[in-house]
Amino acid sequence: MDEYTLYLDESYTYKKNGKQPAFAIGGFIIKNSDIDIIKNNVDALKTIIWSDLENPTSVILHEMDLKDALNNRIKKEKLKSDYVRFRNNKNLTPKLYAGISKIIKESEITTIGCVVKYDDYCHNFPKDIGNEISLVCMQIILENYTHFLYTNNAVGKIVYESRDAMDKTMLMRFYQVSSIGTMYVKPEAIQQKILQFCFIHKSENLQCLQLADFMVNQMARKKSGKKIYKTTSDLVKNILYKSYDGTNGNNERFGIKTIPRIISKSS
Repeated sequence: MDEYTLYLDESYTYKKNGKQPAFAIGGFIIKNSDIDIIKNNVDALKTIIWSDLENPTSVILHEMDLKDALNNRIKKEKLKSDYVRFRNNKNLTPKLYAGISKIIKESEITTIGCVVKYDDYCHNFPKDIGNEISLVCMQIILENYTHFLYTNNAVGKIVYESRDAMDKTMLMRFYQVSSIGTMYVKPEAIQQKILQFCFIHKSENLQCLQLADFMVNQMARKKSGKKIYKTTSDLVKNILYKSYDGTNGNNERFGIKTIPRIISKSS
């Protein structure tokens, strides 16, 4: 029986004015025997971008650090030292995004995620009755990951980027869903297919988690209707192309799902 790992990260995104927030949990599924391919490709990309460093593979890819470097309102001395080069050389940013996009396109991975459009969710499900959004996302993620593992006659685990204080909450969400199941998937199926849920801190320099880090915010932006910039358009295209379709072409349901799905009255 094959074994897979789902690497997950989470992200918030907003419009420039701080309005229309969206929360996402997402990442990618990979067969354990293929993990080293991702490791090698991510390290090779680091070697290109940080070629002048003695140990370029020690740099930790983090999209937020990159965005800080591109934000001229943040003083240069406050940037992570490894990312100052993106402020000084504008050609490096498209090169990095192109490299990440290429890794996703050429790798045997399947993307999966859940995006909650916060204002729409709270409008339809006010705080007095609505579940907390991380629990909503966890239900969708576990449901679709279980479906993937069942379809592929496999078992798997989940590696989630550590948020320190929030780890206990997310672990509780996992056990909560796996103990009662979801609307469509019974708890025994989740328990039989997903054998482990663990946290890895960013400082441990895990290449697969760094790749997931560059996916989740793009999922959130695309699915919540935010602007997709030219430098990330190919990346977004490849993330969507790799999304799980439930073996029936239904990427919107099984791959990267948007909550709530609003159907207009005219539809």
